Amino acid sequence: MEIPWRFMLIFQHVFAASERSNFVKENDTLYLETYSEISSFEKQQQILPKIVYPFKPKNSLSFENYFKYLKNENRAKREYSSSLVTVYYPNKNQRQYFNDDNLGDKFTKLDKLSLIRKKLYPNDKFFETPEPSPPSRK
Repeated sequence: MEIPWRFMLIFQHVFAASERSNFVKENDTLYLETYSEISSFEKQQQILPKIVYPFKPKNSLSFENYFKYLKNENRAKREYSSSLVTVYYPNKNQRQYFNDDNLGDKFTKLDKLSLIRKKLYPNDKFFETPEPSPPSRK
């Protein structure tokens, strides 16, 4: 079994959360395994079902194109902040870090990732926060 690459996404705003996606190649098929965790307030974890990763080079909603976008939009590492996305290549023991430079940049990058995530796991609501109840009328 070969693990060509994996990436980990780290959220730094409002609550502490992370997600690690492992891409595993078996024979000629690429699989995606995703582990999510929220560690603020009450710790929550989930393991999403292993799925076949639909590798299509022309697909705009793909991790391949997301990494190209991050490479073009990467910012200098700030002393007081962790990397937004880390790509780890276990076969080479190498890491590639992608950073943001402000809150707007962080949300733009996370929004693009959430579109890919929703396409791969359309029914997953782990990172969604419930809508607040409307105020009661007295």
